[in-house]
Amino acid sequence: MRRRRFIACIGMAGVALPRAVRAQPTRPVPKIGWLKIQDRSHTPGQLQAFREGMKALGLIEGRDFVLEERYADGDESRLPGLAADLLNSGVAVVVATSQPSIAAAGRVTKRIPVIGRMVDDPVADGMAQSLARPGGNITGVYTMTEEMNPKRLELLKEAVPSLGRVGVLMRHDFPSASIARRDWKTAEAAAHRLAVELVALDVTTAERIASAFEGTSKRHIDGIMTFRNPTVVTYLDLIAALSRKHRLPAMFDAREYVEAGGLMSYGPDIDSTYRQLAGFVPKLLHATPPGELPIEEPTRFELVINKRTADDIGVSLPPSLLIQVDKMIK
Repeated sequence: MRRRRFIACIGMAGVALPRAVRAQPTRPVPKIGWLKIQDRSHTPGQLQAFREGMKALGLIEGRDFVLEERYADGDESRLPGLAADLLNSGVAVVVATSQPSIAAAGRVTKRIPVIGRMVDDPVADGMAQSLARPGGNITGVYTMTEEMNPKRLELLKEAVPSLGRVGVLMRHDFPSASIARRDWKTAEAAAHRLAVELVALDVTTAERIASAFEGTSKRHIDGIMTFRNPTVVTYLDLIAALSRKHRLPAMFDAREYVEAGGLMSYGPDIDSTYRQLAGFVPKLLHATPPGELPIEEPTRFELVINKRTADDIGVSLPPSLLIQVDKMIK
């Protein structure tokens, strides 16, 4: 009799256990927001690099996270609405791919973590209390883009020793008028040391970019560099094409301009930066406050040169520069 009761209990347990398992609530997969000022086709390698970074951490898309993507198609004014849309969709973290995207997301929420690639000093911008302890809901990687403008000028002068006047594609209002003036003074001091004169080319639209290039000959401009802002990022293909058309050696802050036909770039490896950003996500998903995650610096910088462009515009690259190249596009 005892044996029959024991077998019956085992049978009941075998039936009850699957029901208990089925009754357990399914844990929702966290949503990660992706906010970009340009369109989906603009520099898609950045999103791919972020996905690779997540995968390297053992986080599988669809199982451990899902991506909610929003693109402003080059219209900066759409960013706050897109950021709000991401929050309404229930994202746990927002990945913002530009300074305007970070600022827009930061204005929309003080609660949801925002991580991003910061072009300007986040402490000076008011985004963080300090690099070691940001304090708010924004953190990420500070790429020191404008701080490296003196180094970029130096490399451009090394490539073209006869360089006299350099046109700077910039926006006087980005990220603010005061910071734009500060960045200009920093670059101007470096230019003075190199016996180079800088000429400000304020660009806000594709038409103004084209007009600026048309006027380079009359203004005796023999080189180009950029201060990173939404306009020069959105129209990178146009800027690279016009630099070649007007046979102007141009220095940029990121590889994508050189891949589009510009002469050279020096700055953080952007793909590595987005893989680095992925490292913040598991900490944030495990409830680490973003204000306690230090803002990091890039782990890798690169000098990239387009040899075909150099040949086309008549620039003979000196050996002293060639030995510094991390990637040569032929």
